[in-house]
Order: sequence, then C-alpha cells, then structure tokens
Amino acid sequence: MIILLPPSESKTPHDHGDPLSLDQLCFPELTQDRAHTCDTLMEISSRERGWEELGVSQRLAPEVQRNTELFTTSAGPAINTYTGVLYTALDADTVAHEDRLDSVFISSALFGVVNARDRIPAYRYSMTPKLATWWKKRLSPVLDDAWAAEVVVDCRSGAYRRAWPGTNTLPVQVVTETNGVRKTVSHNAKHTRGLVARHLLNRDGQMPATPSDVVSALQEAFTVEFEHPQITIVV
Repeated sequence: MIILLPPSESKTPHDHGDPLSLDQLCFPELTQDRAHTCDTLMEISSRERGWEELGVSQRLAPEVQRNTELFTTSAGPAINTYTGVLYTALDADTVAHEDRLDSVFISSALFGVVNARDRIPAYRYSMTPKLATWWKKRLSPVLDDAWAAEVVVDCRSGAYRRAWPGTNTLPVQVVTETNGVRKTVSHNAKHTRGLVARHLLNRDGQMPATPSDVVSALQEAFTVEFEHPQITIVV
C-alpha cells in the first residue's frame, strides 16, 4: 500500500544538515526533470519581482528569495519539511511503525513526488495547471510502472491529482453531515486526511493490500463509505 499526500504551501527550513542532492531522491528516473524545475525556479526567484511571477504576495518575497539557495541550504526529511494542518494531524515523529514511512510519498510541484524520508530544502512553488500537465507526462510512465501492484490511498487535492491521476488510486473525500445534509469540507479535510494517514501507519497487523482491506482498516477509526474508487470519510 502507498499513502500519497499533498504538499503544503508553507515549509519548515532546516538549520543543519547536508544540502539537496537530487540523485539521492526516490525515483532517480526523474532526476533530470527535477534539475530542470529547480533551475527554472531558482532563475525566476532571482528576478526583482520573482514573487509576482510565482503568484504570491510581496510579503512572501523572503521565501521566494530562499528558492535561490536550493542546492546550498540545509535539507531535511520531506515529512518534516512540509507543515500545516495535515502534517500536524499526522505527527510523523510519533507514529508507531516508523518503517512504514517508506510507503508514504508526497506530491511536489518542484520534485514531482518525494518519499517521506527524502531530504529536501524548504521552498515556495505551487502546482499550476500548466505545470501539472508537464509533470503528468513525466510521472505517469514512472509511477504507473512502480505502483502497478499497489493500492494507493490518495489524500491529494485536485491540482496534484492532475499531475498523476493514476489507475489504482483511492481518493479520500471528507464530508460533514448535519440534519441529513452533506457538505464537502476543505480545511478540516486536511486534518482528517492527516488522521487517516496516521491511523494506517499506527495500526497493528499487516498494511492493507487491497481496496477492501483499506476500507476495513479505516472503519476501525472512522465512519467510512466506499464506492470504488472513492473513499468518503463522514465527520
């Protein structure tokens, strides 16, 4: 089983450790593509109004400037680099089965996809529709082959799903229900998806190997509905 997470807009910089080494990341077939996106991001970020070209406010100009140091600043585990509601709920440093982090991957506008243990620097870059199309051509042949026999619990948002739709993904939707009326939630969905990932990493027994196994595992902790391929968590 693979757990596939979205990145976060905010990142935690690392204050020690070796810098980024692209050839140490998962899926070395993507090294040249990652080099291209890194070079592109550093070039844009070095411009006077690079923040504007990246679609962020001037308030974030210091983070954009940090993009120019991708290969010189300290890198750290991706699972500790990404921050926000989902990653707070996941709390990867306290999961019961640390070795299961090998099955956790994170989508990335900059790197395509990284493993939870891959060492990356903090950066500011978002997945635009154009970039998603660019990555889809490169990710599909790699991930389709690598994960052909895996069930993929997909906690990503729409923009990152477009970069690799996959053929065996189980998208996790989160809804609330009040007086019989359901509403899709966004901010709280991130929190719930973090809890979903945490439960799968923490539970005893074998990791789920089929969609029905995943659903059974999640029913241990959540109200779950399943209409293949969609998993719906009702909160």
